[in-house]
Amino acid sequence: MKELTFDRKMIRFITRALIFSTLIIIIVSAISTVMSITNKSTQIAKNEVEAMAINTEDNFNQYNNLIWSVILNRHIQDYLSEEVDIYQYSADATSVLDNVCNMWGNVNFITIIRQDEKGQLIKGNAIPNWIINYKEVIKGDQENAIPMGKSAMQMTFTKQYSTKGDYTLSIYYPLFSNLRIGKRLGTLCINLNDANLSQLLASSDNSQSFAVDTAFVHKDGRIISDTRREEIDTQFANSKFKDSGRTSMSRTELIINQKVKGWDFYYVTRISWWELLKDSVWTVLLLLVVLFIIIAFSVRLARQMVIKAYEPWGNVVQAMGEVSDGNLETRLEIVEADPDMHVVSKGFNSMMNQVIQLMEQIKEEQYQMDRIQMEALQSQIQPHFLYNTLDCIHWQAVASGNKEISALVKALASYYRICLSKGRDIITIGEELEYTRNYLYIQKMRYDEILDYEIIEDKSIEKAIIPKLTLQPLVENGIYHGIKMMNGKKGKIFIKAGGNEEQVYIDVIDEGAGMTEEEIREINEAVKVFDEEFGYGVRNVNRRIQLYYGEEYGLTYYLNPGGGVRVRVLLPNWYDRKGRRKFYDESTDS
Repeated sequence: MKELTFDRKMIRFITRALIFSTLIIIIVSAISTVMSITNKSTQIAKNEVEAMAINTEDNFNQYNNLIWSVILNRHIQDYLSEEVDIYQYSADATSVLDNVCNMWGNVNFITIIRQDEKGQLIKGNAIPNWIINYKEVIKGDQENAIPMGKSAMQMTFTKQYSTKGDYTLSIYYPLFSNLRIGKRLGTLCINLNDANLSQLLASSDNSQSFAVDTAFVHKDGRIISDTRREEIDTQFANSKFKDSGRTSMSRTELIINQKVKGWDFYYVTRISWWELLKDSVWTVLLLLVVLFIIIAFSVRLARQMVIKAYEPWGNVVQAMGEVSDGNLETRLEIVEADPDMHVVSKGFNSMMNQVIQLMEQIKEEQYQMDRIQMEALQSQIQPHFLYNTLDCIHWQAVASGNKEISALVKALASYYRICLSKGRDIITIGEELEYTRNYLYIQKMRYDEILDYEIIEDKSIEKAIIPKLTLQPLVENGIYHGIKMMNGKKGKIFIKAGGNEEQVYIDVIDEGAGMTEEEIREINEAVKVFDEEFGYGVRNVNRRIQLYYGEEYGLTYYLNPGGGVRVRVLLPNWYDRKGRRKFYDESTDS
């Protein structure tokens, strides 16, 4: 077999080194990518199931408070206690039930059944009159009810009370006398639409198969609601729910369970391994394609550079090809003595380092953007329920003549409307200032004796765009780390917004305790460093601005000559889609 020439052996050596290095990079990058995506997906799932458990806890506590408000009502007690003429109290008792239906828009019907069966009251917009002998149906449903774990509340989640076949929540509670201990007077039943439990069923309407499944489960393992409707009222295969937030694994899926605090229920999320790893597979395949393209290009480039570098040494190279393997030291001495070979090696290493750094930078920036957006939008859970509740409180305050509570609730409702912004992450400066004005109004109601504020706005820049939730963390820092540190002395928050044709600035100034020049330098250095564990604070506000607009924009802290601290938000003067100026790429606008 003919021995290869020296240049071909050098090309083979470089090719093998590239392949070996590439395999190492692929293995390390694949493992890192798979672990990163899997951990991120698992954490997102845990955050979602925890949010669902908190919402359900709040709803169940509200239902419990509603039940007690009915039980303790004097008109209800009179109706249940009367043994001769119950109809003299039925009108007032019915009015109480009617008020409940008006206050709670999700209540289908509420009914009270006397223990002696002499009478029954029922009110609502969806009374099941279409059911023959529905009183007996309600009694039978109560017999199959599940204890909820707090006092004597019981519940069922069925579709027998809906003409459309929708599942509704029924809560049952025994009614006792307030005057005679242990004397049962009747039963209370409230049938309503629970947004959290219905949300699981709504998810099942969007797809025929689920890689991610979430179930609402009683502590004994009975499934109440599930994205897989066919599993409702069946027994959960693994009913060990001792540790809230515990993650367990099986051959096919990852299981996360979260307890509803104070109640005998759990949310259980099951995620198939394919669902967790499918994004990683495409990432690894893309990485393979990119790296093999780099290998092919690098091998070709290396061959050309080796041939070109040794072209003046043609005769020497040809002679070296005839030298036996025992003369390897002589070959290496020639290679080391040739300065062109050092240039080839240095250029290749520099190219590989730049490619790897670029890939890591893109990966890190995308991860930061996804995390910041997720934290900024976590509060978008059940906005309609929140708005309806606040609106109900507002009108109750108006009816009671309490203007302060009415104004406070209106400010809070407006605060959350702009905060959610229908999922938009970019809003106008006018909207951001209105949102901040409502936030300051709420804080002033809390700290009226120490807090005042003033907002000065240049109307010419109110259509310029800004990342949502930019000013609120800065104002919050000014209150809690500035004004509240003044030992009861009153301070003021100033917000000044202005700019020109090219740039927009917003100054947040507090008359608080202030900082030293060294502390100002330290905080200006700190905001430049993104920290995923730091929370949705000033560092991440600064980083989000720079990801959208560039490194030359963001936050800068200054000493305020009048005392306190001033932080300036610097942005380009861009308008949204309804404005005139469009200096940005609309295809990248979130």
